[in-house]
Amino acid sequence: MKTRLLSLMMAALLLCTVCLPALAEVSMKIDETVTYQTIESFGTSGAWWSQYAGLWDSKYQNTMKTNRQRIATLLFDPVYGIGLTNYRYNLGAGSADSGNGSYWDPNRRAQSFETAPGVYDWTKDEGAQWFLQEAVRLGVTEVVLFCNSPLERLTKNGWAHLTPGTTSNIDPENYDEWAVYCCDVAEHFVEMGIPVKFISPINEPQWEWTDGQEGCHYAPSEITGVYLAFLEELESRPALVAAGVELSGPESGEWGGQTPEYVNAILGNDVLRQHFTAIDCHSYWTNTQTKISFSNYMKVLYPDVKLRMSEWCEMVNGNDFGMDSALVLAKCVQEDLTILNVVSWCTWVGVAPGNYHDGLMYASESGDGSVSIVPVKRLWAYGNYTRFVRPGFVRVDVSGGNALRPVAFKGENGGKEQLVIVLINDSYANQVAALEGDFSGYTNMQIHETSNARDLARTYNGEVKTEFSVPMQSVVTIVLSK
Repeated sequence: MKTRLLSLMMAALLLCTVCLPALAEVSMKIDETVTYQTIESFGTSGAWWSQYAGLWDSKYQNTMKTNRQRIATLLFDPVYGIGLTNYRYNLGAGSADSGNGSYWDPNRRAQSFETAPGVYDWTKDEGAQWFLQEAVRLGVTEVVLFCNSPLERLTKNGWAHLTPGTTSNIDPENYDEWAVYCCDVAEHFVEMGIPVKFISPINEPQWEWTDGQEGCHYAPSEITGVYLAFLEELESRPALVAAGVELSGPESGEWGGQTPEYVNAILGNDVLRQHFTAIDCHSYWTNTQTKISFSNYMKVLYPDVKLRMSEWCEMVNGNDFGMDSALVLAKCVQEDLTILNVVSWCTWVGVAPGNYHDGLMYASESGDGSVSIVPVKRLWAYGNYTRFVRPGFVRVDVSGGNALRPVAFKGENGGKEQLVIVLINDSYANQVAALEGDFSGYTNMQIHETSNARDLARTYNGEVKTEFSVPMQSVVTIVLSK
């Protein structure tokens, strides 16, 4: 009986061994002498969550931190979180003050700081302002003030979204006053020590925005006048000029479609062309070939203009806590970095209530005042880039290794010269990465893994090795230090 039992156990063990995914070797060559774009930031926006989450000042699970501090730490702390350095602050149009318009979620409304034209209450938007200041305290160096809609009082219908059947919602004679408001807010924040780097007055101008959230449609021919009005006002403000504040746009929702028309409306104008050093767009609804086409368009017509990807999430309903949506996010980052050569990349929202593949964490408040905060794998997979590829890092060439979607950077972090390589294994088989290149001078190697089993965990710390395993369904970051 014992002999038979032993035989069965050995057979089962052999069967399991046969079923294990085989280790495949993927070779890639790193060439630090061939360089591409310099990274400026990775970030997220505070739209639709910071205004209420910023008021969660009760203790997080009996710790010394509050719930809002827990969220801020996960997003912005470079040691205990993912170290984001860009924060997009939603400069609201006032729909939360007036109650006007049609919104299926009250949290999609936003306050403005105005109490009357030119009169401001800087205590408004308290929760969102708390997150803005905490993000800066934790290391954010690039703040973008972005508008979904002009101020309600300046719109044609008095709402912060369009009436069905209409087109744009602001008359050109109101552009100047809108620019004054936004620059007043920017000056106030700069005086507070907030590192405002961009004002972005237009968001996804190609869509209709007839309900649901603040928004405004513009034809390509209309946005030129908006940006000219903002540029004139911006350049009349010595404090903003001294702070290096720029305009960003056109914040098109995709890289295809009408986007070249919107881009040309800015860069085809001689005055605006002198100001805009970069173009910001979003990566929604865009496949690989469309990104290649847009990149080629820019290389031919505007080769010296940088690209920034300022908003993206996976447009899928339902909750996902695991690696499926995390891998989709990681692949979008890798594509935008390597095809579009973007210098900045931002997710749409840092926090979400759930039931969508958007937030880097799900968070909600129950009726008794208790708060649930659940970081999801998207947070940690994004952190495989953001915690290690710091502002000032330069992308370097990687040839081969396409199965692992490699992207590599070099730069200085914490006083150390580093080479950072991010790999994505979206297959259901473990693989072996084989690195080629000149790694002389590097004395330490760390590997950090996000997978079903790990959340940006360090799995190796030791001497440099050129072959190592990349687990199935994972995002892995290799950091070589001198």
